[in-house]
Amino acid sequence: MLAEAFHDLHASRLHGFALLVTLGDARRAERAAGEALAHGGEQARALRHPERAAAWLRARVLRAVRRSNHRERPDAGSRLAALRSLGVDQSTYDGFAALSITARAALVASAVERFETIDVETIIGADAPRTRRLIERARAGYLAVAAKPPSGQEGVPPAGPDGPLAARVRSAASWAMTGAGPSR
Repeated sequence: MLAEAFHDLHASRLHGFALLVTLGDARRAERAAGEALAHGGEQARALRHPERAAAWLRARVLRAVRRSNHRERPDAGSRLAALRSLGVDQSTYDGFAALSITARAALVASAVERFETIDVETIIGADAPRTRRLIERARAGYLAVAAKPPSGQEGVPPAGPDGPLAARVRSAASWAMTGAGPSR
């Protein structure tokens, strides 16, 4: 029963994290999130603190994604289609695509999911100074690409779905572009 509650609490957001980190590779994201949740369910008693459990799960997802040898990679159109429900538009996609998997995980965890730096350290497996540098570089790399409007789209407002996660992705994109994100 505890494992089921653990799954219910974490599954949706963990899958969203995995989908963003894999840049819309739905099969790879589902496999990594499922594997992490299965291991997390076994550790549910030890992982009672929700924030620490969430960071631990994301670290498992990141490890699974890094070691996956996925031969059939979806094309960019399929990836973007999978990410649209999370509020990812073309410029956000391009910004995330410019980052390594680890940098993308750090940016998603810090800006989209608003984890504390100590939790991002757990997720990417690095100490505080390295984590802060990685987040800064990821933000700058994201901004360098995502801030440029697609050719012919200057002045056209982005369209996307509504909802809390979509709003957070758009908010994170805005934060990455301005540097004026909310503090937690």
